[in-house]
Amino acid sequence: MKVFTYSQYIKCIHTFRLNAVMQLAEESREYKLEQQEKKYSHDKLIKNILQNKKEATEFINQFLEPREEVKEKELIRYTNSYITKKYKAKEADLVYRLKNQDIFFLIEHQSSIDNNMPYRILNYCLDIMREWSRNKKIGRNTNYPIIVPIIIYTGEQKWKVPKNFKEKQISNYVFERYNIDLEYNFIDIHKCSKQVLFERDTMFGYAMFLEKAKNNEELHENLSIIINSTKKKENLEELHNIISYLLNRVLDEETQIKLLKEIDKKVGEKEMSTLVERLRRDLQNQRKQARKEGKKEVAENMLSLKLDETIILKATGIKKEELEEIKRNIVVAS
Repeated sequence: MKVFTYSQYIKCIHTFRLNAVMQLAEESREYKLEQQEKKYSHDKLIKNILQNKKEATEFINQFLEPREEVKEKELIRYTNSYITKKYKAKEADLVYRLKNQDIFFLIEHQSSIDNNMPYRILNYCLDIMREWSRNKKIGRNTNYPIIVPIIIYTGEQKWKVPKNFKEKQISNYVFERYNIDLEYNFIDIHKCSKQVLFERDTMFGYAMFLEKAKNNEELHENLSIIINSTKKKENLEELHNIISYLLNRVLDEETQIKLLKEIDKKVGEKEMSTLVERLRRDLQNQRKQARKEGKKEVAENMLSLKLDETIILKATGIKKEELEEIKRNIVVAS
């Protein structure tokens, strides 16, 4: 006897509607990207800047002041795939590792108060250790890694959250030796002077200076100060990018043009035209990446519905290797 099961029904429905789903996913990614271009996102600005290894190196040396300065070639971007689904919504911003050393830098940006921060930092550190130990054989002589947690705070309210996990644990003098002594480094924008932020001529320092602006007039003034202060061509290029894409709905057109002309004057017309073309290409590449991510998202949803892999490959157009990678990531996150 032939029957039409519920699982077959689900398969058919999702296959028939796949094109519509793909289109919606793509449109959603396009919309999100467009919103990012139109809205001045503090999180996005700081995170994008610190994704640059050179900027991250300067940041670590300036604000942590290690006994020996970290060199750019020693810093490696560490994957965020270790974050479990449970903590996915509050994923740590950036993680770096020192080359050939088990020393990690965990960088988290906060624009608002989070009273649960000591617990979050503890969980991030534990997750990094879990990922580190996943492919290691722990022996008698194995030493665990060092993790340096850093919070960058740009909010308006005073941060009153304890900086050490043990301060959030119950007080009991009999068992106080069992308290977890884990403290995070805390950088408060409002306690950083202009001199401190400008002394190394870095985009991170300038981004923090922009965060101090309380209104559009101050933002315009701060941008103008930065343009006239920086001596690096790459910083001027990055400022052009920020004004054109991140601030194009915050600053009025007249102000934008005025600031871009200041950059143009300092960089030179010929070089600026090359820069504008490069930025246009970068934006096109971002759009392509957004579409690709949309397809991966659909493939992940289809895998959760246990659809046949052949159907998934044909419908999404992704490669078999990409599908295998998605499956591996799902296993790691579960």
